[in-house]
Amino acid sequence: MGRSRSSANKWKYINPSYYLKRPKRLALLFIVFVFGTFFFWDRQTLVRDHQEEISKLNEEVIRLQDLLEDLKNDQSVSGEKMNFSHSGGDVGKKIDYTEDPVDAQRREKVKDAMRHAWSSYEKYAWGHDELQPQTKNGVDSFGGLGATLIDSLDTLYIMGLDEQFQRAREWVANSLDFNKNYDASVFETTIRLLYK
Repeated sequence: MGRSRSSANKWKYINPSYYLKRPKRLALLFIVFVFGTFFFWDRQTLVRDHQEEISKLNEEVIRLQDLLEDLKNDQSVSGEKMNFSHSGGDVGKKIDYTEDPVDAQRREKVKDAMRHAWSSYEKYAWGHDELQPQTKNGVDSFGGLGATLIDSLDTLYIMGLDEQFQRAREWVANSLDFNKNYDASVFETTIRLLYK
């Protein structure tokens, strides 16, 4: 008789009448079921989204590999000099190519514009902070530190305007003096004069 009772006690939680007589336990069972279902669906959605993302990334890798192969094949056909170096599994950073004539022409026009602006600065405002183009006067809005001159050093160097760069460098070496008493904009002074 004891055995039948203990086995009956185990099976009573499966019998629906047990929960119908106890509404709190029925509500708890229902809540556990709903949360369990949401948890399972959430996991399924995450797995599905993850698999979709992986397939998209694999397609992108294949597309990039095909593009790289096409570029390598075009290199031998078109006669352009291209150098793809592989280091550590990544596509190398260095690409040598023949210069496009349109790009060269644009680059030269930008240099001409810089030469024009710089020659006007040298002629009318040399050593001053800024040139006022309409009055052709130099103004010292940064206390006479030669802000335009210092700010242009890197541009002159990058553009290959060596003659202008050397003159500006000589002015900085011989005439720049930070011992000035004026109200300075800390931000502007830092980015235009000190950060160089």
